[in-house]
Amino acid sequence: MLKFMDLFLVVLTAGFFFWGLSKRIRNWSIGIPEDRNQNLKEGIRSLLIDGILHKKILEDRYAGLIHLFIFFGFIVPFCVVLLTQIVFTLPAFPAKLLSLFLDILAAAAITTVFLAFIRRYIFRNPRLDNRPQDITALLLIFFILVSGLFVEGIRLSVIGGESQAWAPLGKAVASIINGTGMSLNTKQTLAFIFFRIHFFLVLGTIASIPFSKLFHAVSSPMNILFRSQKPKGILTHINLEDEDAETFGISKIEEFTWKHLMDLDSCMRCGRCQEHCPAFQTQKPLSPKEVIDKLGNHMRRRSPVLLKARSSGKTAEETPPLVDAVIPGDVLWACTTCRSCMEHCPVYIEHVDKIVDMRRYQVLMEGKFPNELTLAFKGLETNSNPWGMSRESRGDWMEDMNVPLMSDTSFSEIDFLFFVGCIRSYDDRNKKVTQAMMRIFKHLGVKFAVLGNEEGCCGDPARRVGNEYLYQILAQTNIETFRRYGIKKIMTTCPHCYNTLKNEYAQLGFTCEVLHHSQWLQRELESGKIQFKEPFAKSVTYHDPCYLGRYSGIYDPPRHVLKAVPSLCLKEMTLSRRDSFCCGAGGGWMWMDEKIGQRINLKRLDDALETNAGAITTACPFCITMFSDAVKDREIEEKVKVWDIAEIAERALLGKEENPSEPVLKPSSDSESEIS
Repeated sequence: MLKFMDLFLVVLTAGFFFWGLSKRIRNWSIGIPEDRNQNLKEGIRSLLIDGILHKKILEDRYAGLIHLFIFFGFIVPFCVVLLTQIVFTLPAFPAKLLSLFLDILAAAAITTVFLAFIRRYIFRNPRLDNRPQDITALLLIFFILVSGLFVEGIRLSVIGGESQAWAPLGKAVASIINGTGMSLNTKQTLAFIFFRIHFFLVLGTIASIPFSKLFHAVSSPMNILFRSQKPKGILTHINLEDEDAETFGISKIEEFTWKHLMDLDSCMRCGRCQEHCPAFQTQKPLSPKEVIDKLGNHMRRRSPVLLKARSSGKTAEETPPLVDAVIPGDVLWACTTCRSCMEHCPVYIEHVDKIVDMRRYQVLMEGKFPNELTLAFKGLETNSNPWGMSRESRGDWMEDMNVPLMSDTSFSEIDFLFFVGCIRSYDDRNKKVTQAMMRIFKHLGVKFAVLGNEEGCCGDPARRVGNEYLYQILAQTNIETFRRYGIKKIMTTCPHCYNTLKNEYAQLGFTCEVLHHSQWLQRELESGKIQFKEPFAKSVTYHDPCYLGRYSGIYDPPRHVLKAVPSLCLKEMTLSRRDSFCCGAGGGWMWMDEKIGQRINLKRLDDALETNAGAITTACPFCITMFSDAVKDREIEEKVKVWDIAEIAERALLGKEENPSEPVLKPSSDSESEIS
């Protein structure tokens, strides 16, 4: 009778679990369809490595190990008991070996539960927000582990003999029990009681998973399985010619895709996103964790209403747009789109995509955006650059340089089109980087051409702030020019242009090979065409641009170039490579002024100054501008120089004798720039 009742309880628990699971999954069904089955094999590989083996979670070693041992300490014994009691029974020796393994695992799991409690409630890690469900989850796991240990200890106390030698922790508990002098009948009664407690704790915990924080044990692996496998820099494409579309962008929770809604249920609130967010770390109102949490709470409130309305064939009552009603506007616009939150999220939540989609609705449908962007939009519309400077002056940097134009040649006669970009064309400081590349090209006899006044903005500034309509106009104009000249290969010095041309123009039907100048310089060095001879006896620290590093995965080429320069000493910042801190210019902030908290570029300058390097180098015009402004703000222009890797490469390649225009290597002050 007891066995039948146990079986009934197990079936009841499973039924309750799957009923709760179906309710959570139905919440995601209110979202729009999206194909996430591009490469199921890669998704399964990621699930095994990042989900089961905790690769991404272990990037934070201490917290990751705590989670790893709690996870395996809970899951493995459950699976072992299920298999050995229901499916098969192990022979004596493997059973003893397995008992030893489970004993060690239980000890590790109990210890890490204590460490997790200390981390949350004693030391109070600032990135964690403690809620009742957090302590409930920890206590449930703790009591399951401890009750299981007591069951094992009492069992060994009753059995006695050599079997105890294979379970040191269980043996220790058995010794304590034996020391009390209890009778065999009393031990058997205690064994029954503790087993029932353990049994009901396990069943209760399993039944509660869909309704508690422990649900992330189900949703997070699913989120990893269906994570995006597209290039990191690609935003969702909007078909602006869709006549059936009533709105563009996201204003309602049901306008997100089902995968974006799964994101909201997968967040563990570990806080890694906000710990690496430049806006949050400089006292801006944005916390990526809070954005996901607020959207998730709204989804769980809204989805039952929508599902009930759909099942009855009625229309659900309208709600205010997400922005301001759920996500404050200043939170939305604080994002620099640096992607650090997404890079460090252990379960691949897509924060930036959601923020940009909500920006799109604000810009395209509501006409709401920061006032500073008005001039940038007007400039892009009229003259294809964010400052509205004359289209005819786009090629002024070429004066007296005899730079070949595409209009005077054909693509078959050149190696690549050099796409200069807006900042490298108009800003006096960044023009010097472009001119440095020109001198390198000519010295090496490289066959290239530029578009000159025919070149337009790639569209990145418009797209990242939500103006998809303007982006597509700018992109299509460039694509028409590329097709007219039969462009097959492009090289650029701007990571934003690189990402847009390489990854996002494909959504509009244009693909070609795209190189960043750091990649090109590395290739020329490896082929022996470039040989640096002029020493550069300075210590230099390199800043990884967000759109070159986290977006495009280009970390080594710039370092390869710098390390090839004679006498140059490269000093890495504490936050480098994928941990690099944003310069503060992305997501439209190149054209907006920070009025809240610390300026992001000043915080990043502090990171650079900690290395005691005499120069800061990078490979992005946005970063050049932000560092130059920060150095000037701190009044240390003479002490710390800001250079692009192209300028250092030019000096190392040409030397002082061949390069009389030494001022090209010296950053100009803001007063010398045409662009404020």
